[in-house]
Amino acid sequence: MDGHTRFTFFRTRLFRAVFLLICLIIAVGVIRSVVVVTQKRGIVEERRAVLVREQAKRAGLEAALREATSTAFIERAARDKLGLVKERESVVILDKSNLIGGTQGQPPADIPSWKQWWRLFF
Repeated sequence: MDGHTRFTFFRTRLFRAVFLLICLIIAVGVIRSVVVVTQKRGIVEERRAVLVREQAKRAGLEAALREATSTAFIERAARDKLGLVKERESVVILDKSNLIGGTQGQPPADIPSWKQWWRLFF
């Protein structure tokens, strides 16, 4: 084989077709890789947004936990929900029917407020 026949092989149609097919396969692979990377970036950005939301939620829950374990919150809950009082304190329970005058739940307009308070306590 001389040098001339070696170069004629590269100029044949078969070689050009095989070369074109290999280039096409490589191009399709590269395009697929680019598409996959782009999709992965979208997934990563979405996961980052979820992470930020969950971190904010966690910070809120930690703040609520700090508040719920504070002595002021526990004392308020004991007073409101359990009806407990401190020593030397007294509980006043008001009858709601005396607080609201009239049949519609509205205080009567013609009775002054001082008189309504007088009736409530005496």
